[in-house]
Amino acid sequence: MISEIAIFEASAANVDLADPDSPYKANLEKHLKTVLASDGAQAAYYAQVIEKPHIIILFVNWDTLDSHINATKTPQFAAFESSFSTTLIKDSTPTTPTNVFHVPFKANMLDALQPKTVESDSIGVIELVFAAFHPSPLSQSAKDKILDSFNHVEPFILRHGGLTGYRNGWALESLETPLFETKEGGGEVEEEKGEKYDVYVNLTGWDKMETHMKFMETEDFRENLHWYTDVEGGKGWEIVHGRFFEVGREVSLELLV
Repeated sequence: MISEIAIFEASAANVDLADPDSPYKANLEKHLKTVLASDGAQAAYYAQVIEKPHIIILFVNWDTLDSHINATKTPQFAAFESSFSTTLIKDSTPTTPTNVFHVPFKANMLDALQPKTVESDSIGVIELVFAAFHPSPLSQSAKDKILDSFNHVEPFILRHGGLTGYRNGWALESLETPLFETKEGGGEVEEEKGEKYDVYVNLTGWDKMETHMKFMETEDFRENLHWYTDVEGGKGWEIVHGRFFEVGREVSLELLV
């Protein structure tokens, strides 16, 4: 399985994806149902970034990368792409560029320690970390070294609890444009024209937003943050949060990936 990720700015102002009567939400779900009718499409999810409500993040899980590529070659795709772009994505001076890429997420040791069912009224948030690295493409040994550094954080995260799942992986594509133009909640990506970045993606499910915020105030967090920030080749990173929905329902991290 591989996850297609799309990040874009919503075409409508004051979007609220938690509102079941939202016209924007209904239109988004209609388009996602079209995607799910494609051969090889497994599931589709969407979230509104809590820190930047004008930003939407989509996940579509496919059997393989070829499944997604083949879907884009069908006669229906051109009409779908045009409708999606014109009705859902802001087309006039967006503050965040539109990016689409793929990540073959790998399970992590935390998954075995987390409950696999989450009651609907206790589903929290998913923390999304995007880290940009240069030069691109990185060698596999360089990627492994970076992951070894990041994996040092697992033991102290486990001591604090409140997690509902954990996944990480590298985007298959090198991205020329940083994912977010306006930075909040993390380091600022140092964009240099013409550069391409390898992007590491980390998803951490928390039972509630407050749990993650309290964790970031702990001594464990302060003493171990360097395993993220001091990695060789890092050009910047961003942390955002979202409450994800499948078409028709809210979901936990275990369902997402």
